[in-house]
Amino acid sequence: MESSYNQWILFIFSSFIIGMKSLKEIEVKIPSAVQVGETITLQCNYDLEGEPLYTVKWYKGTREFYRFIPKELPNTKVFALPGIDVDLSKSTPNEVVLRNVQSEVTGRYKCEVSSDAPNFDTKFNSGYMYVVDAPLDDPSLLIEKNYVDIGDFISGNCTTLPSYPATNVSWYLNGIRIPESFSRKLEVEPEFLSSRRKHYVMISGVELQIMESTFQEGKAALSCVASLFNIYRGERKAILEEAKPRPKPSSVLSPRDDRSESQRLEIPSLQILIIVLLLMHVHR
Repeated sequence: MESSYNQWILFIFSSFIIGMKSLKEIEVKIPSAVQVGETITLQCNYDLEGEPLYTVKWYKGTREFYRFIPKELPNTKVFALPGIDVDLSKSTPNEVVLRNVQSEVTGRYKCEVSSDAPNFDTKFNSGYMYVVDAPLDDPSLLIEKNYVDIGDFISGNCTTLPSYPATNVSWYLNGIRIPESFSRKLEVEPEFLSSRRKHYVMISGVELQIMESTFQEGKAALSCVASLFNIYRGERKAILEEAKPRPKPSSVLSPRDDRSESQRLEIPSLQILIIVLLLMHVHR
């Protein structure tokens, strides 16, 4: 009788210990931004705590594109998804390798892991990835004039080449960042490009009043910088020269704010012409 009682206690204890085992939270390593055409690796790390693995699945959005099942032969399966090319020779239960990624596969990627019997536990984690199609060249910069007097108001326009996603544009005077006065984002239709995803041209403008301290030895550098994550950085610079040099500058640059909203948002006709020419000559 005592032996049967001990066996029963051992069974209950063993079942309790087994029940405590569970798939831990999984960790994914998904690059936030990659360049078009690169080969990239998506990582999925998990701890089964001794339980057997049932399956690992990868999704883009809600659509599955890769599955690993150790009990099946072959143990990997790929589901067709536009723009996604899985390199099966380099993919493992913890990594999926994608070749020649394109901008249309930008999106959220999810790894889902399930343990086998007795728990059949399932957990997932995800991350967002941009596939960046960077501009082919630096932005263009137009300013009203290069020779200016103290007190003059000048405006500048900075236009980027098409990209996905849209670039960020920042303005600097003598290396110090200044606020932009306006910006516009123009969509570029896919027929201009090899990608099926729309791209964008960014137009950013700045309006300034020239003060005495604007100049350093009679000159000042106005520049616009376009950037995309840590993948692309393009800069254009214009040199402003003081028409009537004065000694000892004393005040600071100030943004022009006495124009109407319609004037501040106006894009010079020459700028529009440049945009059209850029779009006509873009080839991916």
